[in-house]
Amino acid sequence: MNIGFISTRLAGTDGVSLETAKWASIFESEGHLCFYMAGELDKDKPSQRSLLAEEAHFKHPLVREIYRGCFGVRTREPSVTKKIHQIKNKLKKYLYEFIGGFKIDLLVPENVFAIPLNIPLGLAVTETVAETGIPTIAHHHDFFWERKRFLINAAWDYLNMAFPPHLPSIQHVVINSSQDNQLSLRTGISATIIPNVMDFENPPSFDEYS
Repeated sequence: MNIGFISTRLAGTDGVSLETAKWASIFESEGHLCFYMAGELDKDKPSQRSLLAEEAHFKHPLVREIYRGCFGVRTREPSVTKKIHQIKNKLKKYLYEFIGGFKIDLLVPENVFAIPLNIPLGLAVTETVAETGIPTIAHHHDFFWERKRFLINAAWDYLNMAFPPHLPSIQHVVINSSQDNQLSLRTGISATIIPNVMDFENPPSFDEYS
């Protein structure tokens, strides 16, 4: 099976990137092939298995403009809405290229549907899943309602649509029972709990800071 991971960033030592690497390692140990699409990718991600989509990054200038136009305010300028849909449509082209080019059988959006740092990406993945029916495991690490900075916003229409989406081909995974309870209470979505864990059998090696 060809499994496609999608995120804003799959690079460095942030929690999402580290957990993605763990999941990919497990999938590959079972004989699957893993592919990656993000706005930033680790150099160890082979080019023949990855697609860089700069607009997927939450630090992309236009995405940051959208963020500022949607959060900490109560109304949204029409120009912000226009930018959202322009970037969403561009990201959908990347997604169709990613799915078709790598013959993806299963999508794994990593926190794409949980934290709205990149609203166009959440919308693009939601629409692509709705249009294709591709099997999807939505891996949620932390939801927007867990962070105060997202509570005052002018994007409830998008949050209700895609953060997270309620679609028949999506299975949802959260990292603890509190998230499971809140997700069910707020959206009616049930989830599987898979905690983040350390690989104690293969601890990190010593480095110059150890």
